[in-house]
Amino acid sequence: MITWDDNLRCSERIQKELGSIRRRVKRRRAASASTFCITLATNEKNLFDIYNMGELLFEHYRKSDIDLHIIGLADSREEACELAAQIVGEIYEATGGLDVRKYFLKA
Repeated sequence: MITWDDNLRCSERIQKELGSIRRRVKRRRAASASTFCITLATNEKNLFDIYNMGELLFEHYRKSDIDLHIIGLADSREEACELAAQIVGEIYEATGGLDVRKYFLKA
């Protein structure tokens, strides 16, 4: 299942297309090939995973029970890495630690 963070971080271009991107992901249709998403890592020992949006169309993600929590969208892999670094800085500043899951999945 794919969930979206309430405070999704993304570039201006992505912000303008956010509704369209969300609909395309929900319908399992290809989003822009240059769009990358930052998710909480599927391996809890890591901080994040970065996927090309086209990867979410693969059968592995469509038919598996992998939960992906999208926290950011970027125009390129490089921008996604920069955004991930900003998010880490934000978390460290706010909490003094790097417990990404606790920060985003406040239960």
